[in-house]
Amino acid sequence: MAKIDKIKETLNTLRVLLSLSIGLILGLSAKVSDLYDKNMFDLRFYLSLIAINFLVLVILYIAKKIKVNTDNIEKE
Repeated sequence: MAKIDKIKETLNTLRVLLSLSIGLILGLSAKVSDLYDKNMFDLRFYLSLIAINFLVLVILYIAKKIKVNTDNIEKE
């Protein structure tokens, strides 16, 4: 497999992970909103908020990796 094919495969994998992370954030945001409306500030509420913040950091990391891999394709 050529080096450019490996980079493209890595980019596709990162894009899938990015989509999954965004989907998880949307789902967790809906759950936090539901718990907030019900005034249920329990462990699930706070863990969901922590998870959303963690996923935002994951998205930033994935975006950085996508940029690096895109730059590598331009060099090839």
